[in-house]
Amino acid sequence: MLLRFTVANYASFRDEAELTLIAEKPHEGLAVRQVPRFPQWVLPTAGIFGPNAAGKSNLIHALSFMRSSVINSHQRWRPRADIARRPFLLDPDKANEPSKFTIEFVAEDVRYEYGFTCNSKEFLSEWLYSYPEGRPRKIYDRQPGSPISFGPTLHGQKVQVERMLRPNSLFLSAAAANNHKQLLPVFDWFSDNLRIAWESNFEPRLRETRHYLEKHESKAILALLKYADLGVSNVSFSDVKLPPEQAAKIAELIQQLDSEVTDVNPDEISAGMDVELSHVIEGNEFKLPLELESSGTRSWLGIVGPIISTLMHGCVLVIDELDARLHHNLSAQLVRLFQDPRTNPHGAQLLFNTHDAALLGPDAVATLRRDQVWLTEKIEGATSIYPLTDYKVRSIENVEKRYLGGRYGGLPFFDEELLEVVISEVVAVES
Repeated sequence: MLLRFTVANYASFRDEAELTLIAEKPHEGLAVRQVPRFPQWVLPTAGIFGPNAAGKSNLIHALSFMRSSVINSHQRWRPRADIARRPFLLDPDKANEPSKFTIEFVAEDVRYEYGFTCNSKEFLSEWLYSYPEGRPRKIYDRQPGSPISFGPTLHGQKVQVERMLRPNSLFLSAAAANNHKQLLPVFDWFSDNLRIAWESNFEPRLRETRHYLEKHESKAILALLKYADLGVSNVSFSDVKLPPEQAAKIAELIQQLDSEVTDVNPDEISAGMDVELSHVIEGNEFKLPLELESSGTRSWLGIVGPIISTLMHGCVLVIDELDARLHHNLSAQLVRLFQDPRTNPHGAQLLFNTHDAALLGPDAVATLRRDQVWLTEKIEGATSIYPLTDYKVRSIENVEKRYLGGRYGGLPFFDEELLEVVISEVVAVES
């Protein structure tokens, strides 16, 4: 579970900004989870609202930068490469000041606090603390000009890993690359449990939908496609095959580039995949290629795989611009999957940004509690983020209420019986 994220001097965040998913109270009927060994409850969902260019996406970019630094800095970044951080550029002094990232989360039933500071050349500091008994315990602390200070509970090849560090690599990244077993749960939380959906990673998300549909024979995937009332009755995937000679040359090239790869089957190399969606009209089935479907249908197909995976395994799913291509009622239904304890029995979390004020309406399908709503504003180019609990709530305009209630028509129909398929498949997974 994700508890808290803090960022400073990154993109439009000049000053320190904090987002917390710790609930004000254990909301009844909400899929909240208790923090291990703490009298705190964690929210299943949080939404970031605000006008255009207010910095909503920049918070997700900051979280993504932290994740990428942990996963890639030691193994994939070039040894002398600059760190691709984005300091606040509207204040000349900030370009020379470090950026700071701090995150609190729970992995394998243990609470952690992890963070680092960096400039464009090096990581200046890095720290990791755990709370196995409710009190902070230092695992390591890296500060400029000093050897890393290791806590008494950290064992293994820590000194050897420290010697391998470059200025532009994180200790956590280097430790995971060298299979440090004590630190792997922390690394794995970033690599496996923190998932971010951008427009740019649509293809990998689409492959995940295919994986669950074909490898796991997931009925929940089709159930969610039908539940969205998009007129889709089925979906099929197929690989685009390359000419045999071209596939053989690519297989040979792969083996030359990676000496550890010794057996590449040219038949398994493809140039992408074709996707067809079935529609039944008056008893007749029609198949359309994905590129002819609406942007909303494509978006939903690309996110249902990650949704099912996240709900099954209790991960964190972060979605940039939730409302970009989805009808607002379908967006609300997605939020509802995470809010409802029946469809979210394993403590999965959804963090999203949106312009869709309809999600705040009193008649919304998935009512967000006040501590689940965050607002952004930009003053003199700098973004600030605040919880709705800091403000008085104004009433929603009657026009919006009538539209959400279906007074003007144009609302999709959601078949509740199809949710039972999703519930049965998600609950079947062991916690």
